[in-house]
Parts: sequence; C-alpha cells; structure tokens
Amino acid sequence: MGEPQPDRIWIRNLLDASDEAIYFKDLDSRFLRVSLGLANRHGLIQAHMCGMTDADLFAGVHAAEALADEQAILRTGRPILDKEECEDFDDRPARWVSTSKFPLRDADGAIIGTFGVSHDITRRVLAEQEMVRLAEASAAASARLARAEAQLRSVLNGSADAIAQYTPDLTYRYINPAGERLRGRSLAQLVGRTDREVGPAHEAADSWEAALRQVLETGRQGEHEFCMALPGGKRGWFHTTLSPETDESGAVVGVLTSTRDVTVSKEAELALAHQALHDPVTGLANRYLLMDRLDQALLRLERVRGRVMLTFIDLDHFKSVNDGYGHDVGDEVLVELAQRLSALTRREDTVARLGGDEFVVLCEHVTRDEDVRAIAAILVEAMAAPFTVGEGLQVQLSASIGVAVTTDASMRAGDLLRNADSAMYRIKQQGRNGFHVFDPAADAATTGAVQLEAELQHALSRDEFALVYQPLLSLSDQRVIGFEALLRWRHPVRGTLAPGEFLAAAERMGLMGRIGDWVLDTACGRLATWSSRHGTHPDAQPLSMAVNISGSQLRACGFAARVRAALDAHGVAPAALRLEIGERELIHDDPRVLAALADLGEIGVQLVVDDFGASVTSLSRLPRIPVSVVKLARFADLHQRGIVAAVIATAHGLDMSVVGGGIEDATQLAELKAMACDDGQGFLLGRPLDECAAEALLQGNREVAGIVAGEAAAC
Repeated sequence: MGEPQPDRIWIRNLLDASDEAIYFKDLDSRFLRVSLGLANRHGLIQAHMCGMTDADLFAGVHAAEALADEQAILRTGRPILDKEECEDFDDRPARWVSTSKFPLRDADGAIIGTFGVSHDITRRVLAEQEMVRLAEASAAASARLARAEAQLRSVLNGSADAIAQYTPDLTYRYINPAGERLRGRSLAQLVGRTDREVGPAHEAADSWEAALRQVLETGRQGEHEFCMALPGGKRGWFHTTLSPETDESGAVVGVLTSTRDVTVSKEAELALAHQALHDPVTGLANRYLLMDRLDQALLRLERVRGRVMLTFIDLDHFKSVNDGYGHDVGDEVLVELAQRLSALTRREDTVARLGGDEFVVLCEHVTRDEDVRAIAAILVEAMAAPFTVGEGLQVQLSASIGVAVTTDASMRAGDLLRNADSAMYRIKQQGRNGFHVFDPAADAATTGAVQLEAELQHALSRDEFALVYQPLLSLSDQRVIGFEALLRWRHPVRGTLAPGEFLAAAERMGLMGRIGDWVLDTACGRLATWSSRHGTHPDAQPLSMAVNISGSQLRACGFAARVRAALDAHGVAPAALRLEIGERELIHDDPRVLAALADLGEIGVQLVVDDFGASVTSLSRLPRIPVSVVKLARFADLHQRGIVAAVIATAHGLDMSVVGGGIEDATQLAELKAMACDDGQGFLLGRPLDECAAEALLQGNREVAGIVAGEAAAC
C-alpha cells in the first residue's frame, strides 16, 4: 500500500486491540484487514476474514445493499456517514448498526478501496422501537377508550331506560337524560342528593331504598317493580334492574340502576287480567269471578253466621230487541241494565253477567226474609223502567228474577246458582215480570223437571251440545260415503243425554229452532273440513252429511234461507247435505211443510224420509212424498221381506235411493243387499263416533271390511 512502516504498526495495533468494528476493503469489496472487534462480532478470526465479502457474512439483501453503497463510494469518492442499517443474517437474529464508510486512498490520493467503522446500536434501536410501540399502543388504547366512552355516552344519552349511579349513602352520582326526564330534574339538581330529598317522593320510596340497600349489603343483582306519579300527573309502572358497582378489590362502592317504563305492558297485563274475570260488554264480573266470590262468601259463613243471597236476573223477550233493533242497541240495553244494577247494590255486593241477558247479584249479610223480598222487588221495578238507548229510542222490557238464599256454609256454589236459576225459570212459567224465592221444601217435587228445562235454556250459550257421527255405507262396494250427525247434550252433572231425553222439552220451550240451527251449522262445518281434508274415493260419490229436521223447523218462517246460509258459510255443495224428515211430518200435507220442501228442493239438498214404515199404507204414500231418499225403518221380522223388497223396488222406480236403517246383524245386512238396497247404517256397520274417532276412520280406511260392531264401539 506504500505506507511507512510506523503507520502499519499503528494500524495493526489499532485493529488488533479495538472492540470497534473497523474494516478495510479492496476495489472488489473484499476484506483486506478487519479489527478484532469486527471478527469477534461474527465469531471469526481476523486472518480468516481476509478475502471474504459481505455476501459471506450477511443475508443476501443486506449484502447486496452494502455492496451497492461501497460501489457508489468508489465511483464518487463521497463517504457515507452514520447510516443506520439492519444487518440480517441467515443463522442468527438481525442487528442494528450505525456505519460510516469512506474511500480508501493511496499516497497519491487514488481510490484503492473502502474502509469503514460501525457501531452496534441494536439496544438503542430496540428501545426506540419499544417506545414507539408503547406510544402507538397507548394511542390505540386511548382511541379505544375514547370510542368506548363516546359509545357509552351515546348509549346512555340515547337509551329510553333511566340509568343512574347511586353512592352507598343512596345519593345520585350520575343519571342519564332519560332519568332526568323521568325524575323531572337535571343531573346537576340530582347529584349528591337522595330521591327523598329531591322530591316529590313516590309511593314506593321505602321499598325502593330497601332494594338499593339490599344490593349494597349483599353484592347481588336485584330487580324491583313500582308504580309512581309522573310529571304531569299521569301514573306509570316501572321495572328496575339493580346491579352492584365494585372497585378493583371487588368491594361494593355503589349501585347501578336501569329503569324501564313498562306502563304499556303492565296496563295490557292488567287489562288481560280484568278481561279474564270481567264481561267485555258491561265490565261486570263474569261467571269465573262470580263463582270465586260466591265460594268465598260461603266460606265466610263458617266463621260468621249470616245468610248469602243470590239473585238470578233474566230479561223477558230480550231476543226481540236484538232482532228488531240490532245487536248494537241490544248491547246498549245490557250496559244500561248493568249500570242500574250497580247503582242499586252496595259496594261489597257483586254484580255479574253470565252471558246473553242473564245477570246475577250476590249479596251477603242480608238479615231478614223481608229484606230478601224487598231487594228482589226493587230489582223487578228497576228492570221495568224504560231503557233509553241510541238517539232517544226507548225500549220497554221486564225481568224474571229468581232468588236463592242459604245460611249453610256447606252449600256448594254451583248448587246455589242452580237454585236461583230454577227459581227464575219458575217465575217465567208463571207469567214473567216478577220474582220467585227458591223454597227447597215446596219446590222439591218439580225441581228435577224444572231444573232440566232451566238448564236446557242455557245449554247452547254454555257450549254443552255436541254432535256424534254415525257412518253411512254403500252396500254395493262397502265404502263409507257419509255420516249422520246425531245430537248429544253433554250435561255437566247428568252426563251425556240422548235426544230422546230432552228434545220434547226443547219443543215445548220453543228452542228447536235455535238448537236445529246450531246442529245444521256445526254439521256443515265438519263436512266442509272432512271433504277438503280427505277428498273422496274416485269411484264413490262425494262425502255426505245427514241432519235430522223437526216439523217445527220446517214450519218455521225462513228455514230454507237458513239452510242456504249454512251451506254458503262453509262452502258445502247442496247435494252433499241430506235433511232427514220423519215420515209422520209428511203425511198431513201441511202447506207450510210442502212450501219448505219445495224451497229446499230448489236449493238442491237431498231430502230423506226417515223411519219409512214397512207397510202397505206407507208404500201407497211413497209416490206422493217429495223426497229423493227413503230411509227404511229397522225391520226385525223377516216375514216383512216382501214388503221391504216392494218399497225398495218402488223407490227405485221413482228414481229414489234407499238406506237400510238399524242394521244390527249379518242376516239383516245380507237380506238388504239381496234386495238391492243402496246404502246401510246401523251398529253392525258402525256405531256413532265422536269427531276424533270419525276423523281416524276417514284417515285409516273407508272400507267397510273390518268395521264390525266391536271395532266401531271401541272407537
């Protein structure tokens, strides 16, 4: 290199003793000399590094960058000072250094290489990076906290719930805007003060403070519901969740409350509770509430002697009001009647509406018989006063009132109500517009019959009637082609009653029209459901439904129109409905009956003569009966076979079909089939089934095979 000998010695001593990273390189960036510190940094011997390049020491990227820097120095002669760079290695962690590189010149100043010095600044750089990371993390945390605070503030400010913080001494620490509106005070007016101090204290202040203290003492969450007056005088219901507020150690330092206005749902809940126990038209107690209060009144007789008076009120001829003026006017009459009864009774009495135009008044502590009669007389007089409804319309009515009184604590509430009902029905029989006091001794002889008629009067409104369905089968292909709807009375005490046990009474009472309309509507509805749900067999006629019709129904005005209305209401095809009429109703040529039959024929329903007698007289009348189906009376004597065969042949000749009724054994079935009877019905083929059993029959198999008497009975 041409340097003097002393300089070599100095350089050698400098390089061999220095911990600094010092190096000299030639024009190809190969190491000429390196310091001990640089060799130690790479874990090498100084002499071994001579001839190496940065590519032998560093990862490719850093080696290339170092070579580029040195080549630039060789070209320009300009040094690179204090460059901070990361030295990457393939086999160990990277290291940060601060490097200065210079051109290496000979004695004449010509550039013959480079030399440089680098300082390890890894610790400082890492410290700075950590400081930057911490600063960024702190900034991010601050930003998150700011966002969380903003979101919390937005939630608190926008929440419809009143949210508050309470200190252990029950003073406000914070309240959100909804809480300010609820309390009618600002945050500044509330902080540091209790609910009692800011006033006016609501009625539930004691229970409210007790709820706060319980959370402070137990550290457990709680709930509280209360009612209070709101600013402006309106009352509101509120539900509060109370949660403990704790510090870092877990100690309870306050209570957080979130209060929600539940006035709407509470009012709805109270309205539903009221509706469950009160009549929707008049607002009076309904049957459930009356029976509960009657039970309680009878229980009180065990502790305090007295008498319980039950008054059953039924308006006379109220149906004419609904029919003549409409149900709206009828409801107005009922409302005014309820108001009269409430005005005449004491606060402790119960006035109830059972349904329709039936009302009951329950009175306790009635001391004398004279008082019982005086109260009943007052009620009769009050009901006789004209009812003013609508726009000045006056309706004149009267009432039949039955009274039952007991001092017996063991008397059942239902029995006392039935006694009052029976007494009411007795006064109706005696001419109405009066009262009758039930006398167990005097009324004992006729109580049963009168009671049945009284109960029959209310059976429809109390939903006690039901239908059962007896299958009708085609005898030729043994398929179920329809049902006959048969009426049953599900009496709450006497059990299930057949028509023969109550229809005569219904006829006497003029109830057959209402009962018959119910049967017709219910049967059509069931037929529509079954027809749409199960369809019909491809080879069979549509499913039919037979309904029994009384003579009084046929003679009643507008019967055919009611039949058409029932068919239209349920979408039933007229030909699917069979109206069964007893033979004796058709033999007198009553003009009203004949007109009704003609109207029904125009509608297109099937008319059936029921219980057609197997006699010569009956046979001679057959061509004159305007029906399309003949239903034979059950014949037990096989000697009638010829007459029955003649009836079937005559009916077929008149284009009528024939149903064999009352088939109870295999011999009867075989005889009817041999005589070409079209359809059949009877216990052998299927007993009357309830709705579920009939549904199961349709779902399972409509074939006659397998439907023997025992199986039908099991259904």
